[in-house]
Amino acid sequence: MGNLNGCEFPEELRYYVERAQWLWIRAEGMVVRVGVTDPAQTRAGRILVVRVKPAGTFRERGRPIASIESGKWAGPVMAPVSGELLEANPELEKDPSVINSDPYGKGWVARMRPSHAEQLNDLLSAATAQERFRGILEREGIHCHRLAPRNP
Repeated sequence: MGNLNGCEFPEELRYYVERAQWLWIRAEGMVVRVGVTDPAQTRAGRILVVRVKPAGTFRERGRPIASIESGKWAGPVMAPVSGELLEANPELEKDPSVINSDPYGKGWVARMRPSHAEQLNDLLSAATAQERFRGILEREGIHCHRLAPRNP
């Protein structure tokens, strides 16, 4: 696992890093699981609300699949690939801050069925994502940390 400024970048994931969209993608057969990266959850602060579009919604890459609100930030989570939303993470209804405590595990946001599998080839490897983040983390002074869950 790569580590930069305390931020983790698991090798088995692919990354979507476009402007303020710092997402990870885990391929699971014909489905992908989408979440926010360690730097993104640190930058946002404690996540208070997550709203995911309903299952069955189709989104083109770069269109919103969810929105996140924290004490410091509110904004969209964009689709890293075009496809159909299959489900939202039910854990986030109970405690959205699970994204802060476990961004690459229990804190995933949504599952999608990609409509253009070739778009997965456009996503970054952990090493490439880490290099892309190097300047961002330095410029913004981000040092990752995990918050304890609100409802342990």
